[in-house]
Amino acid sequence: MTELAILGGPKTVTVNTQELWKRPVEEEKKAVCELLDKGAISGAGKGVFTAFEDEFREYLGCKYLVATSHGHLALASAFFAAGLGAGDEFIHPAVGYIGSYAGALHMGAKPIFCEPDPMTLLADPADIEKRITPKTRVITPIHYAGRVCDLDSLLALCDKHNLVLVEDAAHAHGSEWDDVKIGNAGHVACFSLQGVDPGGKPITSGEGGVLATNDRKIYERALAYCHLHRSGINDEFTDPTLKKLEYQVLGWKWRAHPLGLAVARVSLKSLQYRISQYAANRDAFHEKIKGVPGIEPVHNYPKASGSELYDGMCFLYDSDALGGLPVKKFCEALQAEGASVWAGMFRPPEHLRSIYTEDMPGLWGEGHAGPANIPLPRYTKGDFPIAEAVNDRTVGMCGWIEATDGVIDQFADAIKKVFDQHKKLLET
Repeated sequence: MTELAILGGPKTVTVNTQELWKRPVEEEKKAVCELLDKGAISGAGKGVFTAFEDEFREYLGCKYLVATSHGHLALASAFFAAGLGAGDEFIHPAVGYIGSYAGALHMGAKPIFCEPDPMTLLADPADIEKRITPKTRVITPIHYAGRVCDLDSLLALCDKHNLVLVEDAAHAHGSEWDDVKIGNAGHVACFSLQGVDPGGKPITSGEGGVLATNDRKIYERALAYCHLHRSGINDEFTDPTLKKLEYQVLGWKWRAHPLGLAVARVSLKSLQYRISQYAANRDAFHEKIKGVPGIEPVHNYPKASGSELYDGMCFLYDSDALGGLPVKKFCEALQAEGASVWAGMFRPPEHLRSIYTEDMPGLWGEGHAGPANIPLPRYTKGDFPIAEAVNDRTVGMCGWIEATDGVIDQFADAIKKVFDQHKKLLET
């Protein structure tokens, strides 16, 4: 075996490592230009807006769907629809994202964080149950990178404690639980349409979001909350109270842009192809590194099927299997071999944000207040040790929808080479 590249040897990965799949730009241009020619670049509840909602709803298999301007605003609408309000509590993973729950925070609800499962890195139902109180109203897990949380356990907790499950499915378009697509498997799921294919969310519109549910009450409340001036909105309400609202409903205009939805319709057409091709290449790579000590794919629940088109593949790293080699040095050695990987898959844990560790006078109220002048919980380092250790034991890489011949073999060979010679890295 040749010398490690980081120590002066030749690179293992010599072929093109870039994604080869190209989005259909000309089809996107045609769809957008048709709307520009018609002047159909505003409004909701008709035209391209309705077409996208119908097509994505049919794909998911759910009963109701609302397109919004952003994924985090779809989630904010879901929190309102679920009945969350000031003084209530919601449970969110410490390995999370403030955009997932910002809507709840600004409503005056209190975040209670939970640990991840150490093998899936997703919200741990057992830890969540310990944190449920009489004030808890919502559980909001994240299907991170399209990898699906334990929905059976989470829905059972909701049934037991009369809670609503608001799923952050920003990365999970096309992911499934027990052969049922996310958006059709729980109470309410919210997707993001941010970015551009490939590399953006699995369905992209530049910016945008989607709320999906089978619950008519949640659907109607979400519409009333976020769809100012939607065409025919009052005719959609069956709730007597909502029917009393004027055409402007509750005043927020968080609807998606028609031009973005034209792009999203094109993206939806290729989604299943991209999911299946990515999965085939991912599984081939997993097979080639099977048994290499120190690195293994993050675990998935048996009923889960994840797309992983956004944020890529995640691997658990065991430094003890490589004599205590830190994950950063392991990844630096792989990068030198030409393998584009990175150490740590996640942002710093949510509980270590300054709004939870410090008082923020002048930003909101006095003392440890939040954006609605409701006291926030105070957290410190050490409160969530599993979450705090995640980035020291994870490795990420993008994966491919369409890959250059030989690239999967060469990435696997690079990992084997670094493991076989890891003792040299311990000496440097």
